[in-house]
Amino acid sequence: MRILGSLSSRQRLIAGVAVIGLLVLVVVAALLLTSGQTDAASEQPLAFNHEIHAQRGIQCQYCHYGVTKSPAAVIPSVELCMGCHANVRTESPIIQELTGYWERQEPIPWKRVYEQPSYVYFTHQPHIASGVTCGACHGDVASMTVAHQVVDQTMGFCLGCHADQQNKDALYDCAVCHR
Repeated sequence: MRILGSLSSRQRLIAGVAVIGLLVLVVVAALLLTSGQTDAASEQPLAFNHEIHAQRGIQCQYCHYGVTKSPAAVIPSVELCMGCHANVRTESPIIQELTGYWERQEPIPWKRVYEQPSYVYFTHQPHIASGVTCGACHGDVASMTVAHQVVDQTMGFCLGCHADQQNKDALYDCAVCHR
């Protein structure tokens, strides 16, 4: 308190603004660091086992069919799952839970594992068309039981990949990802 008392009112004002600015900076940094991260693996309504499905040769695009048709990959519907599981492993407790959603005509309340901040425009289409594999951005999901976030999809992560592309100058245009 003695230090503040020895400052002029102008100096106190500058010090106050500096402290408030620092607090705002800390809050913004915390939000940016956590904006794309979720703990979706522990929150999923069903323990969907990606590994079992991959071992049986089911491609990511079969369930996440939006990767080639829309900006979002699409989270599979109950109807898609029941296309197989009306007859496959029907005695499994997890499949019985799935069947419960089907019988109640309720969507499965899946939690997103990866989600970009609202100020980022992202679409899978050009990435898939360019030969980027699912694992390049999502890790080895084919060996995961319940999917979880393993790649920190920051701006630096994306720019690092874009830097390796032949058309990197065009990809470095801010409007590619921020619209």
